[in-house]
Amino acid sequence: MLLKDPRLHAALLLTAVLACSLPLAWGQDESARPEEQGVASLAESLKRANTQLHVFYVHGMGADGPGHSDSEDLRKSICKHLKDCTTTEGTLDGKREYADKGSFVSDAQPPPLSYLGEQIWKSRQGGTPTEGWNASAPFVDHWKLSRIHAPAIYVDEINWWPLVFAAKCRQIVADDATLAGPSKTYISECASFKPDPANPGRFLSYPWIEAPDAEKLEALQPRGALINRSLKSYVFDWGFSDAVLAIGQLRPYLLEGIRQLVVKSVNVAADGSRGETVERDPNQEFVIVSHSLGSYLIFSALDITESDTGSTQALKPGLERILSRTSTAYFLANQLRLLELANLDNETGTNMVKHLEAWGRLRGEYLASLGVSTPNRLARPHIVAWSDPSDLLSWNVPELETVVVENRMVKNSPHWLWILESPAGAHTNYAVNKSVIRAMLTLPKHPQTQ
Repeated sequence: MLLKDPRLHAALLLTAVLACSLPLAWGQDESARPEEQGVASLAESLKRANTQLHVFYVHGMGADGPGHSDSEDLRKSICKHLKDCTTTEGTLDGKREYADKGSFVSDAQPPPLSYLGEQIWKSRQGGTPTEGWNASAPFVDHWKLSRIHAPAIYVDEINWWPLVFAAKCRQIVADDATLAGPSKTYISECASFKPDPANPGRFLSYPWIEAPDAEKLEALQPRGALINRSLKSYVFDWGFSDAVLAIGQLRPYLLEGIRQLVVKSVNVAADGSRGETVERDPNQEFVIVSHSLGSYLIFSALDITESDTGSTQALKPGLERILSRTSTAYFLANQLRLLELANLDNETGTNMVKHLEAWGRLRGEYLASLGVSTPNRLARPHIVAWSDPSDLLSWNVPELETVVVENRMVKNSPHWLWILESPAGAHTNYAVNKSVIRAMLTLPKHPQTQ
């Protein structure tokens, strides 16, 4: 996740201290206790004994990449709060699943995308473009939080980061090493090579920067000043590049991959068995927890419009079923307002508001079929958008007609001399913030009915 490196903490801290124009953060209010504010929550689903609950976790920009689990903090926080998980963070439930249909079949050729005239998915030494494209397939890790006195919670961790590594590693990280200086951490992430033994033809990590080139880059002397170099490398090269790719020509492939993974995740029978041929548990419910850029991507993926063609349309019934049974989405920081600047109501009409309103309509139709009155505020789906006012990468979600939007403020890290809060902590600590987890897992004491 973006901004976790301790060197960046120090760099950002010093930068903020030196910035004479930094606004003061006097007496910041964390808002009223969230469990008293009458919003829908995970707790509503947890109290139903016959529910198979799935939490779709979608990471944001700057994911740590190979060998890391972005849902780990959330899983640990849930189990710590519930106090009845059989393990501290759950266990893997079956093997990793990859997007493997449509554009991502195992023998598919990579898309003809290029950067400044250079093919993105070019052959590595001893490899092929097809191999590199296979290594770019998004994947999902399924986690099961088994409980002593209650049904298990399934956390389906959607990982879209492999799709951005080819362009980010080769064109941004590698090139900027020759200008500002090398980031050995990220060069190493881009150069590791490890096939996935459980899924032949797929890869746990892939050498987008080949080993000899990585050694040369790591040996370069830094040129930029320490603070500036750290900010550029860790924030812009590794993080913002993901956001730019997500709103460009790579976007259709990101959405296609996420759609396939979501559909795979719900193929779980009542007895917990998985697979495309199992009879899905009829009592499934879904909650979305997304961080940063992930909020923008997941709802763009779940709402299939008329402009989507081919194999994507075949997924529409399954995705509409999932949306209709999704009561709540938690946005842990979000960039909806910022990213929609690249989508000024284009002719297809697929802006983010329409995606979210479509969810609200599907949810309303489903509840109406069960005899539930949707004008009731709590019967409509909820977005609970958590933002630390000191988070540099979070904005409020706009009001919607068919979805209740709750923009909530929270303080993720201590304030330093009442002037500064760690920018890294402000952006990354939502999943370990007790007030956020408490709001998700505690039933409202004073529900609002209007």
